[in-house]
Amino acid sequence: MAGTDTTAQVGRPREFDHEAVLDTVVDLFWDRGFGATSMGDIVARTGLSKSSLYGAFGSKDALFETALDRYLADHRRTIDEILTNGSKGLDDIDVFFSGVEEQAGLTERRGCLAVNTATERRTTEPALVQMSARHRDAMRDGFTAALTRAVDLGVVDADQIDDLSNLLVTTALGLAVMIGGGAPTDEVLAHLASARASLRSGRGSAE
Repeated sequence: MAGTDTTAQVGRPREFDHEAVLDTVVDLFWDRGFGATSMGDIVARTGLSKSSLYGAFGSKDALFETALDRYLADHRRTIDEILTNGSKGLDDIDVFFSGVEEQAGLTERRGCLAVNTATERRTTEPALVQMSARHRDAMRDGFTAALTRAVDLGVVDADQIDDLSNLLVTTALGLAVMIGGGAPTDEVLAHLASARASLRSGRGSAE
């Protein structure tokens, strides 16, 4: 009986932590982009065989889509926590952009995987570009929620919300491109300071 049990184990796929592997893959694609990342790279970084990866995630394209979805889900949680469900209006937006300041100060800066994807694969994978577009929409909704609270606090006029939301989305995405492109930290922070000053101009300056 013992021999039979041992034989039953032969060929059984090795179990692994699906979420941990996916996190590793997200980092790899974020570091290198889709085109520069081979399945061999993924095998080397995760320590899994190609058959295990294909069995769990499908093709490289399917794996990338899953990784991007994971990345965007993490960002949506951040947007919801800070912007959508915050309580301090403009201060919530400042907290959100403090994450940009942190990225700008890192030695290894990768920008935003969603923005990188929209740039790299815009002509070959419209579905992925649409995922990135939904990310922009989620960010805009989050900024709108924070600005609506700022209206309630009396520091922003209601008719400013749409324009300010668009400004903030453009700023966030533009800074991600700058960071990923290796722009000097001082330059990134100067653009961010200008956006914050614009946000707090007018009624916001009374804070």
